[in-house]
Amino acid sequence: PPPPTPPPPTPPPPAPPPPAVPTPSGSPSPSPPAPLLPSRPPFSPLPEGIVVEEVPVIKFTIVVTISAEVNGIDVTELEASFRSAQQCFEPECGLTVTLQPVEQSAARGALQAAGTVASSTASVFKDGNTLSAVRNANYIFAGSSATQAGNILNQPVSEVDPNVNEREDTEPRAVAPPPPSAPPTPPPPSS
Repeated sequence: PPPPTPPPPTPPPPAPPPPAVPTPSGSPSPSPPAPLLPSRPPFSPLPEGIVVEEVPVIKFTIVVTISAEVNGIDVTELEASFRSAQQCFEPECGLTVTLQPVEQSAARGALQAAGTVASSTASVFKDGNTLSAVRNANYIFAGSSATQAGNILNQPVSEVDPNVNEREDTEPRAVAPPPPSAPPTPPPPSS
């Protein structure tokens, strides 16, 4: 009798759905908070010799409450203000600003004006030259009053969280590989 024919190959499984973005409470949310800046990977085409590597970073997050609705805030202007306040400048330091509406409780809702929680995370190379400047700037900002912070950010700030969230992490960065080492020079001829 003829040998049995092998079963047809099974099709690949469908691609998994994109992961939900965690909310501050940790539960998944179907939509991301608006808006996130800047966009990190995927990177645009890289120049020859530049590679993407996971590098050690220290992240500093500061949080303020702004007395304005999310859609009334110029995110580009706010990011520039946070960048200056946190001394976070490319390429040594990446900045991510996140805006979320303030949660209104039923008891306080009628008395409390609309607001936005703005968090800004400066991500600086762990072994970089700018680490101490970024660290100092974040702690100085977190110690400022709402009025001082409002003047720095050019926003109506109603509250400054006095705590800086400082943590070690890794993140992808486009980096140039080290230059090739020169071949060893031969020892001088002995006489």
